[in-house]
Amino acid sequence: MRVGKILISSIALALTLSTLVPAAANNPPRRILSGWLPDYSLSRNLPTVEGNLDLIRDISPFWYGLTGATTIKDKYTLGGYITPKTTVIARLKSNGLLLLPTITDDTKKLVLAGLLANSSTRSSIVQTIKDLVLRHNYDGIDLDFEVFYTQDGRSTWAATKPNWIAFIKELSTELHQQGKLLSVTTPPDFAPETKRAGNWVFSWAEIGPFIDRLRIMAYDFSTVNPGPIGPLPWSEDAVKYAVTQMPASKVFLGIPGYGRDWITKVEGVCPKEFATSVVVGAKAAVIMRSAVELATINNATITYNPTHAESTFTYRKTYVDPTNSASFCTATRTVWFPDEKSYTARTNLVGKYRLGGIAVWTFGMENTAAITAVRDIAKSIAPDQVVGTIATDLEQIAYGSIFNLTGTFKLPDKTPIASLNVRFEIKNSTDNSWRTLAAGVTDASGVITVPAIVGQRSEIRLVSEGSWERVEGKTSEKIITVIPKVKLDLPASIKTSTTYAITGQVSPKSSDIKLKILQDGKQIAELVTDANGGFTFNAKALSQGLSTFQVVIAASNKNAAGVSDEITVLVR
Repeated sequence: MRVGKILISSIALALTLSTLVPAAANNPPRRILSGWLPDYSLSRNLPTVEGNLDLIRDISPFWYGLTGATTIKDKYTLGGYITPKTTVIARLKSNGLLLLPTITDDTKKLVLAGLLANSSTRSSIVQTIKDLVLRHNYDGIDLDFEVFYTQDGRSTWAATKPNWIAFIKELSTELHQQGKLLSVTTPPDFAPETKRAGNWVFSWAEIGPFIDRLRIMAYDFSTVNPGPIGPLPWSEDAVKYAVTQMPASKVFLGIPGYGRDWITKVEGVCPKEFATSVVVGAKAAVIMRSAVELATINNATITYNPTHAESTFTYRKTYVDPTNSASFCTATRTVWFPDEKSYTARTNLVGKYRLGGIAVWTFGMENTAAITAVRDIAKSIAPDQVVGTIATDLEQIAYGSIFNLTGTFKLPDKTPIASLNVRFEIKNSTDNSWRTLAAGVTDASGVITVPAIVGQRSEIRLVSEGSWERVEGKTSEKIITVIPKVKLDLPASIKTSTTYAITGQVSPKSSDIKLKILQDGKQIAELVTDANGGFTFNAKALSQGLSTFQVVIAASNKNAAGVSDEITVLVR
């Protein structure tokens, strides 16, 4: 495809259309897994993280609690760990993970709502969180403020909502100015037509433009009576609504790695050791990796519920007085818990709705089969790898000359990628990073070709735009060197034995270019250009006839070596 000329700062590329190419099954998995590291059991959590780095982009150590406008409690210190927190941070960062530690609301009822209602204390909270992020060089922060909906009461939400939105806007601005990310964790909300009770105080649509992650806590559906932890239809309804409120790529579905074990019936009189704990309605947590063992020990049959996408079983347990075997009671207990099928059903929503991924509470609770299920799905929806090549017809050009730049973009199986958005990037001696000059698309053959001009020695490359379907593709880097153009301001003739001050100009204008001046083949001066690329030297002809002048240009990090044309002057 041939298109118009690039003049350093502009490019024009024609448009073509194509259909999407399915992802290859042998691609590396899409990094769809994130989640929390709680302030306990690092020995259980870290192996899951470090054993699945190909799946994980970011994690959230559950280490902090907001206790006031200027105070944050460090929960890591409460865990009694021998390993310093800085060591754990360094270990996680060395694995290339983004760290977005979670801050919970550890204030009492209505306290945080009151702090956000005051612009001064709201700003203090923003600064306190920002200082924490910068002090540890975290990649951002995750907010898990739950008191709004667990204690404050729905009647307060109308007043809290605008202050919450203002807070998110202010915190987002401060963090983004520092190149940091903002994640927000909330309970589910739902479209009105579902007639589900949602949590609209968190204002998904209003905060969507300002946050980088929304993590939906799609669990704790059943807390009082036995039932699913996060039934699939309920979870999917939350996802459906979230992707209408913000870009789907920002949405992460939070999924549980735990279940619950409820007591539903007690027969007999429990010994005093169990009188207060073994009662109808009491419940205990069960992590996924232990649930099957619990069923096996108690000869229970596990049943998978495809509607809720969770498993359940019921068993009986007898509690005996250790000093009197005749004193005992028997409890009937019902367990609901997620398993690998549960993880499969929920992870499939990532591909269905093009979500950013899933967030697990917590790493380390899962069984091996659940992680395998996530990886299989991550591979099936992995973005295509893009292979880009770059070629030029010239690698050294005279200043002002055109060279032809051609890029070819294909899948690993050599299938051309048409209509692929491509950026033309350049970096020269004055650039600290790559600059995007312009963008366009590939043709039906996956090719983009364009005549280009550069003013000085430059590295160039083409970069294809990353998308949900494809990773970003970069060509190798090519170096184009430029031979400067020299202009000498010489008279048509000069008098013999007379000294003349002769000026010259190097283009492009650049300082400190080293030059040698030759007169009749002999060097008469060695100098460097000034800030505007100009130079001056003295010339003197000793005999009548013709005298020639020529400029030899030394190579530098800005230009290639070169020699100007000879200029002949009459000496009279």
